[in-house]
Amino acid sequence: MDEGTRLRLEYDSGSALLRGLTETRFRLLALVPTLSGAVVALLSGSRSDVELLAIGLLGFCASFGVLLYELRNGEIHGAVARRVAELERTLLVNGPLVEVPQARLLGFVPISRTAGVALVYGAALGGWGYLVAWGALRAAGATGGARPGGLAIGAAFGFVVAFEIARLERAGR
Repeated sequence: MDEGTRLRLEYDSGSALLRGLTETRFRLLALVPTLSGAVVALLSGSRSDVELLAIGLLGFCASFGVLLYELRNGEIHGAVARRVAELERTLLVNGPLVEVPQARLLGFVPISRTAGVALVYGAALGGWGYLVAWGALRAAGATGGARPGGLAIGAAFGFVVAFEIARLERAGR
């Protein structure tokens, strides 16, 4: 097999892998917030402390596991995308097919995969954190302030998760 054929085969394989990783990402980004939001909304009625804690912990663990999977796929995606761009510089007369723009929404929110992932998973894990904190505060006897306290804790946790995801993604570049 000559060098040009080998490079084209590697390019085709890398492009197919990128398509698969992107398809998986879109499915997860559609599924996680939809399920999380639906469950949090359904549980806003009267539930026991134990139910809130159990369902919240279950949803949190599942969402956290999917986030870990997403972050690992992001690492793989980044490595493959760099290699495919390198191959495009070699194989294509005009270089890489896509140059990544650095646009910002409203002048400050970067339009990127990182920002999208951080917002989606920050919101989902913040919602699960809300249920866990609400149930834990109720179990601890803070009946009057359990729900607003859980909301504050869940929101703060969601922001921390979003910022941590963004930090990890920036560090991985």
